[in-house]
Amino acid sequence: MTVGKGRKQQKLPESEKKKRWERSLRGNYASFWGFELLYKLLGVSLFVPLLYGSFDLMMRVIGYNYLTLENIRRFFRHPLVYVWILFLLFLLALFTAFDLSGVCYIVHCSHHGRRTNTWLVFRFAVRNVMAVFRRGNRGMLLNVFLLLPFFCVSQIPELFATYSLPNLMLLGVKNEGKFVAAVLVLILVLMRPFLNRMFSFQYFSLENCSCREANRKSKALGKGKRLYSLAVIALVQVICYLLYMLFLALGIAGVVVFGRVFRRAYIVSAASVSILKIVITITVFVFSMLGTPFCCIAVSRLFYKYKKRINEPVHTLRSSLMNRNCFFSEREKRWREKHGSLILVVEAVVLAAGVGICSYYVYQGHKGEFNRDIELVKTMEVTAHRGASRFYPENTMAAFQGAVEAGADWIELDVHESKDGQIFCMHDSGFKRTTGVDAKAWELTYDEIAQLDAGSFFSKSFEGERIPLLSSAIEFALENGIRLNIEIKPSAGEPDLEERLVELIHEYDFTDQCVVTSQAYDSIKKVKLMDEEITTVYVMGLAYGNINRLEYADAFSVRSSSVSERLVSRVHNKGKYIYAWTVNTRDSINTMIDRNVDNIITDDVPLAVKCIGRKTTTDAVNDYIDFLNRQLRIATYHIWGK
Repeated sequence: MTVGKGRKQQKLPESEKKKRWERSLRGNYASFWGFELLYKLLGVSLFVPLLYGSFDLMMRVIGYNYLTLENIRRFFRHPLVYVWILFLLFLLALFTAFDLSGVCYIVHCSHHGRRTNTWLVFRFAVRNVMAVFRRGNRGMLLNVFLLLPFFCVSQIPELFATYSLPNLMLLGVKNEGKFVAAVLVLILVLMRPFLNRMFSFQYFSLENCSCREANRKSKALGKGKRLYSLAVIALVQVICYLLYMLFLALGIAGVVVFGRVFRRAYIVSAASVSILKIVITITVFVFSMLGTPFCCIAVSRLFYKYKKRINEPVHTLRSSLMNRNCFFSEREKRWREKHGSLILVVEAVVLAAGVGICSYYVYQGHKGEFNRDIELVKTMEVTAHRGASRFYPENTMAAFQGAVEAGADWIELDVHESKDGQIFCMHDSGFKRTTGVDAKAWELTYDEIAQLDAGSFFSKSFEGERIPLLSSAIEFALENGIRLNIEIKPSAGEPDLEERLVELIHEYDFTDQCVVTSQAYDSIKKVKLMDEEITTVYVMGLAYGNINRLEYADAFSVRSSSVSERLVSRVHNKGKYIYAWTVNTRDSINTMIDRNVDNIITDDVPLAVKCIGRKTTTDAVNDYIDFLNRQLRIATYHIWGK
């Protein structure tokens, strides 16, 4: 991005002018990448909250709190849903038109041997998009929609193939092959009008033609050259796809090597799965954003090439700028020269903000925070049972820290009340199993409990590990961005346990970051009556019959052996969640994934994270990972085996 005095348009040297056909962006690479980065990052930063915010508002207005297979058809019959869809399509058309405007202008500058800068590109794009709303130009947005499938055709199948997106089922497409076939049929149907209007946006943007005139000129310009034009677009799409696969392969290879090098560290091994999902997400995002500008560059090159062949004059840069009223006044020029450094700072701040916001979106999407309350698009979460209890002593701060490092979404812990009314974390009602002290929870004060060794029973290396207060666990959760599944273990010696727990949740304003669970239905009923905003979960060893009638339970935590597809579907169709416990083997975890539970409670967090990671990527990605792992094992054997 150029700034300061360099913002004036400058002539390119003659040597560069002669080579401008070799590279369509000659002299304007910085402007192109500056425009694309700033625009795409800002666009996504604004579009994502607008998308989810408008969807939530629409659901609230038409009275839906949750979408399920039972009500999805009725939901899509509501006229407001179609108003919302049209609104999104309108925004998408504007977003794409702005992108095409900027790229057309940059290529036009390069064609005339002129340098431009990011802010001039934005200025032209804004004026050009505003011109769409003038009388006679409004059909140009339909032309933009016509261009999109052909500019993004290489990304469409990959967007649905890279992730096993259940959204396809919501669209009535239960087979990815059928979806791809449908896309191909659509492209064949639209191919003729696309080839006729391929250059309409260039005529509109650069020569100030009305929509009808631009369509007529585009058809005439491309006459007799349609197959060649189509081949060029296809070649660009193939190149985009190959680049996508290359960068994806390099990212996966890096993650796999990283995981193999540190394969003995289970925390790092589990983290590599999360890194892999983030790598895939970023790669898909980046290359889905580049297809449109790259194809626009190719079409612009054909535009100038065909005009030259038929001796049709190309409008000057000055004429194009004048048509869109893009010239700066003398006052604006003086201000820009005076504040060039300030403009540079603004560019840097905007770019950094865009990168930061989009990185946050990727992280939140990876954590499942952006999923709506729709049965088929919820992200499966992992709960560390009593903390990372396979590798650390249960219900201790060490186990909680291990759960965070292993990539858990939730920590499940059990609570009891001490003699002096303190709530602490422990599973059993007595201390015998984990500390060797034969006493009950309500028989000792917390000062006495804090002296007990809760780690030696697990391993001598954890000698001296203490029984923590729930307040310490809540503070830890707030600091580390993890949520708590707080299970009540009521007894006659702890009559005030539920009341004190609710008070503690209120004290830390922790309502939205926890659920309160219990095998005693009366306990969660007490909690719900004290505060209906607290999410309650009924823990069940056996689930039979219509459990949805248990009105004080917002969700159900069911022993995995009792979890059936029918049970999951019935619970979901009532707008409730279902957890499966305690799932510790690969086969059982995969079974729960296939049955579409919302949350897997496990002692082995790394294994659950890996299984879910494999289920959310395609066989092609998994096969490539397996291939790299085999090659690394062979290489390791040859180097160290002998």
